[in-house]
Amino acid sequence: MEKIARFLRRILISYKQNAITSDWKAYLLFDLIPPVSQTLFFSLVAHYIYGPVQLKKWMIGNAILMASFTALFGVGTQLVTEKYHGTLSLVMASKTRLHEVLLSSTISAMAFSLISVSLGLSLVSLLLGISWTLELILAFAVILLVAVFVAMSFGYVFSCLILVTSETNMILNVTSRILLIFTGANFPIERLPIGLQGISRFLPLTRTIQVAQAVIEGDVLSAHYQLLGEEVLVGIVFILLGAFLMTVMERQARKTGRMEFV
Repeated sequence: MEKIARFLRRILISYKQNAITSDWKAYLLFDLIPPVSQTLFFSLVAHYIYGPVQLKKWMIGNAILMASFTALFGVGTQLVTEKYHGTLSLVMASKTRLHEVLLSSTISAMAFSLISVSLGLSLVSLLLGISWTLELILAFAVILLVAVFVAMSFGYVFSCLILVTSETNMILNVTSRILLIFTGANFPIERLPIGLQGISRFLPLTRTIQVAQAVIEGDVLSAHYQLLGEEVLVGIVFILLGAFLMTVMERQARKTGRMEFV
C-alpha cells in the first residue's frame, strides 16, 4: 500500500513540476499553438490535394499524431531533464528503481497530452466548421486514449537512450518525421512504394490513425476493435521492452559508476 501511495505522490509531483514551470503564455506558445498550427497546415494541404470531402479524415489523423507527439516527447525527454538538473545521479543512487520514477512521469505526460489535444481539436474543429456528435466524441476519446498510451510506451523505450547517447532530441525528432510520413496521417499508406509500406505495419499509431479516420467518416468503433487491440498489444510490448532495457542499463550504471555507455 505504501508503494502505491509513493507512486501516486510521484505522479502528483511530476504534474506540479510541469504546471509550475509552464505559465499560460508558455503553454500557448509551446504546447497548444504548435500542434494546432501543424494540424491546420496539413488540413489545408489535404483540402487542396484531396478536396473538402476528405478534410475531416486528414484532420483527425493529424490530431492523433500531435497528441502522440506530446506524450512521446514528454516521456522520451524525461531522463534528459533529470540529467540537465543534476538529479539523475541522485535517482540512480536511491532505492527507488529508475523505471518506477519514469513510469509515474509518463502518466503525467499522458494527462497533459489529453488536455492539449482536447483544447486544440476543439479550436481546429471550430475554425474548419467540423461538427461532433456525442457518439463520435466518445469513440474518439477511446481512440485517443489508446493512441496516447502506445505513444507513451514508445517514448518509454526511447528514454532509455539517454544512458546510451546524448543525442536523444535528435533521435526523437527523426522518429517524429518517420511517424509523420509512414503512419498514414498525411499520406495514404497504399500510395507509398511497396518496399516502404511494410514499415507502416511495424510502427505505432498506424492502426489508431486508421481507426480514427474510419470512424470520423461514418464507421462504428466496434468494427475496429481488433485494430485497437493490436495497438494496445504493441504498447504493452514497448513497455516491457523499455522496462527490460532500463533495468539492464541501470544495473550496469550502478556497477560501473557511469551513466553513459558511449
